[in-house]
Amino acid sequence: MSKGIACRGVVACALLALSVFPATPVAALAARVEVRKVLDTSPLGDPFVFDVGPDGAVLVLTGDNIFDAGAERPLFGEPLKDPAWLAFAGKNLQFLVDDVLYVVDGRGPRKLLDVPLKSRVFVSDGERTYLGGITTTGKPELFLYKEGAGYKPLLELDAPIDAMALARGELFFSVGPRIYALREGGPARPFAILPGFSRIPSLAADAASGLLYFSDGDDVYAMRGGGFVVVRRGLGGMLRCREGDLYVLSWREHALFRMGGLSEALLSAGALTPWKDPCEDPVIGLYCRAERERATLRAAVELSGSGGTASRAGASGEMAAYVAARKKEVDRLGAALAAEAVAGAEGVLWGGDADPKAIGANAAVATGKRGAAVALWDGSDLRVGPESKAVLGECRPSGTCRQTLEKGLLYFGSRRPAAEGIESRRPRGFGISTGALTLGFESARLAVFASGDTTAVVVLDGRVRAASPGGGSVIMASGEMLEVRRGEPPGMPKPAEMERLNKWWEAIR
Repeated sequence: MSKGIACRGVVACALLALSVFPATPVAALAARVEVRKVLDTSPLGDPFVFDVGPDGAVLVLTGDNIFDAGAERPLFGEPLKDPAWLAFAGKNLQFLVDDVLYVVDGRGPRKLLDVPLKSRVFVSDGERTYLGGITTTGKPELFLYKEGAGYKPLLELDAPIDAMALARGELFFSVGPRIYALREGGPARPFAILPGFSRIPSLAADAASGLLYFSDGDDVYAMRGGGFVVVRRGLGGMLRCREGDLYVLSWREHALFRMGGLSEALLSAGALTPWKDPCEDPVIGLYCRAERERATLRAAVELSGSGGTASRAGASGEMAAYVAARKKEVDRLGAALAAEAVAGAEGVLWGGDADPKAIGANAAVATGKRGAAVALWDGSDLRVGPESKAVLGECRPSGTCRQTLEKGLLYFGSRRPAAEGIESRRPRGFGISTGALTLGFESARLAVFASGDTTAVVVLDGRVRAASPGGGSVIMASGEMLEVRRGEPPGMPKPAEMERLNKWWEAIR
């Protein structure tokens, strides 16, 4: 290593209709927060790691070098072998190349230690460096390194660490849907358990405000108080925080963005509305909340050491109390769910023009100016736009979950990650009908617009079969749209103008 380094028609109208609402979940956020593109990363080969120095220098890890965004050139004069990670340690840069951790201080890179790990990530504050990865024996572990004192193993985990953030001497790290907090010399403690997320590939901590940001790769969230809020949808990726600004390396947009004024907006009373998860009170989506509580209970039991691989995190008394509390909540929700099932409820109507209440099959959802939403028991998300009307069909595991759009706008998302155990209760498929089309799919997100004899569809994720009642069908993929008139067979889908498609359904809250 040291040898090689030197220092249009109805469809167009439908798209416009879908663009009425602001793109961000909260209008106040757009007014307070400035979002600027810092760097187009597509020429760099879709990088996945970056960091921002104390002086604002942006460095991006590419496939064979470190790109200096300010100088607009690679940091090193020749390619690097297997670059794996980089992070600023105080004012100095640390990076992993060819299983070796280096620090750049003074005139050039200096070797710190060998790191023979797979799935490597690290974070440093200059005094201490935490490294996570899979050892040669196949064990996911967390290590602490201090220059002059060497390194030592801290924790053996049940899965690899996905992301780390360090602020005020406290380490935050994610493993699957769980976030932990750790101070040197103390036990790792559960900070948040989010069973609705499959994994959390990035964390960022704002030391000044105490805010913790995280991303699932698609969206950006912030932990605030006892819950979290949506910061930005559709702009997720790797996160870094510097001087109150949040930087987002968007893998979808192939660009690096800087969000200024975010911490002030988040900490201002009323500036952001908490994410309205239908599983949370006062919107009581009993089915999905019960399933998530069961998943949380299972995760807590494993963490307590009574199942799975026990970590060396300690705090057994605290975890036992947490397990007991989760079990009590699971039992309470189970009883409430049984009562709703007897009453024939299919889901919960909430948001927009609707007062939260359980509704059953064949219930009409007619909206005013703000639209409404339905959280189905299987976890699917149905949104009905302003001045629209939809009819809720039966949605049970034994058959197809069917909905009908009579007029206006409809969004349906079955892609939401399900908690463990929910898959056995999912319908065998999903269907949406209008006067001109029948749409069938197993897992997808799509927006539908119906006006008179015409239907327009945009597939956001997944694959959808669009069939005409008179015969003929076509398969639509993500990013495609289709316009069909009643009585006519569907033509070939066309690429959708996704940049014009504003996510109106996110304004329903």
